[in-house]
Amino acid sequence: MDDYRSLIGEFQDHGYTPCRLQDVRADQPDLYLRHDVDLSLELAVEMAAVEAELGVFSTYFVLVSTDIYNPATIQNRRILSSIIERGHEIGLHFDVTRVEDGDIDSAAERECAILSSLTGHPVETISFHRPARNLLNSTGRFAGRRHTYEPEFFSNIAYISDSNGGWHHGHPLDHPAIAARTAVQLLTHPIWWGGWGTRETVPLIREFVKGYNRRSDDAIAGTITAYAQWRATEEKAGAK
Repeated sequence: MDDYRSLIGEFQDHGYTPCRLQDVRADQPDLYLRHDVDLSLELAVEMAAVEAELGVFSTYFVLVSTDIYNPATIQNRRILSSIIERGHEIGLHFDVTRVEDGDIDSAAERECAILSSLTGHPVETISFHRPARNLLNSTGRFAGRRHTYEPEFFSNIAYISDSNGGWHHGHPLDHPAIAARTAVQLLTHPIWWGGWGTRETVPLIREFVKGYNRRSDDAIAGTITAYAQWRATEEKAGAK
């Protein structure tokens, strides 16, 4: 997170000002900060706290139809509230591959409604999870909402992403848009900024999985008494 703090500070030093998606001006040093929360809401709220310290605004796109986290748990609802309280926006991270009936617009509307009911705030923007090519540069709205892959925000301005854990097209500040002081959409994923003592993609994910498994184990022990008792016996025996 210290690296992320430094990165945003450098954008500020170059005269960039964060703004909402709909307010991006292509010929101005506008910075649209976007985070796709693929794996960890806990890391997302850490990032939100860093941004609040720096006085910047961003949008956190949250999955509703995912097997990895549940935005409806008490803990995760508190996290979403904390992100909003720090001045940020919650958007829908929409996985089109989860739509079974082919009605993408209706599915997006349902998921926006679910997310809005969890946060108590309207969901006004959408980003696509691992989007198919036909969604890139799509000019149409989905469920009546703007999305991050419209040409206005994707191909007509600088689009920079840390997908798969790296700057695969060069460091953001080396992009020609910075020298030209024109608009940038900066996509980061909180998982890549979580640390665990490594910057390598696979070792970092393996550390995340270990923690994920521990939390799942604790949740099951909190539900199944017989398993909790067995685990306690095993832990006691292992301590001898």
